[in-house]
Amino acid sequence: MAVNEASAAPWGMFGQDAAVAALQQALDSDRLAHAYLFTGPDGVGKGTLARRLVAALLCEAAPDARPCLECRACRRVEAGETPDVERIAIGGVCDEGGPAHRDHAADGSTRIRICQVRRLERVASLTPFQAPRRIFILDTADDLQREAAHALLKTLEEPPSFVLLILLATDVDELLPTVRSRCQELALRPMPDAALIAALRQRPGLDPETAGELAAEAHGRYGLAMRLHTDPSLRMLRETAEADALRLASAGRNERFDYAATIAARWSRERAAVLDTLDAWRWWWRARLLEASRGEPGPVRCTPAEAVRALQAVTTTREHLLANTNPQLALEVMMLDLPVLAAPPEDPREETREAVAPAQP
Repeated sequence: MAVNEASAAPWGMFGQDAAVAALQQALDSDRLAHAYLFTGPDGVGKGTLARRLVAALLCEAAPDARPCLECRACRRVEAGETPDVERIAIGGVCDEGGPAHRDHAADGSTRIRICQVRRLERVASLTPFQAPRRIFILDTADDLQREAAHALLKTLEEPPSFVLLILLATDVDELLPTVRSRCQELALRPMPDAALIAALRQRPGLDPETAGELAAEAHGRYGLAMRLHTDPSLRMLRETAEADALRLASAGRNERFDYAATIAARWSRERAAVLDTLDAWRWWWRARLLEASRGEPGPVRCTPAEAVRALQAVTTTREHLLANTNPQLALEVMMLDLPVLAAPPEDPREETREAVAPAQP
């Protein structure tokens, strides 16, 4: 996001006024918590809000203008160049030696490891280099190994006074209750489509038609909309994934298993793309759930129970993949769990004719 957009919304955050107001009040009253948990779907703005909170703490502008997003400190935060701010993520560094710890970015890690949390504990004990606080952003906390989550509890319970922990989570149910209870939680929610379109239209060079298309694809998530806008390959991937979801909803077992094998073969080298595919599937099935609940026509005939079943299957598969389950097995089980749906008739009057047709002798 361009820094000159700060005036367009609080902290330059579109659609998250409540979360920003809560943090601003904590800063103004000097009652910032030692640990925050920002929750919400991928692309809703959790990472951006974490950066803006850091920028507000380090900003060189007058207190009532922080974060200005224009000073040197704010720009360094946005660029990830602040020495006292560290992001903990899958594939990050640790202090332990040996072949198992040389390069977590290349060794197929699917979780934040306990050795990374041990490094966090060590660094957290050091006084800040430049900033008034040493800040750690865990992105995302629901990717923590269970052992790593237990190890994090020590720092959450007894943090040094100068430490701030910001946990980001897409699925809070994956977190240990003890981790969640030790953080102040702020839920970030998707924006209404009209608000998202209005926000997108403030971007220079983004015409109303494109803004509407992005809003429809992003389902209220400003961050995802901007990623789709700037990365055509991601937009194509999601469009392909949704077309596959529609096709496979009424496909037979063999076709589904062939698709599972194709996606499983990509898992080892294209994990982010596979997870984006599953995310697109979840939103596609969520749309079917909304249609079925409202009695609206959709691309397939689907009951609310069938849509819920599909959502559970896709979510469980994502969890199994991150837990290092055999990818083809996990995806084949998902294909078996997905309901087999019938496509609606091309002519809506066909259903009426079928309903009133006399029984054949």
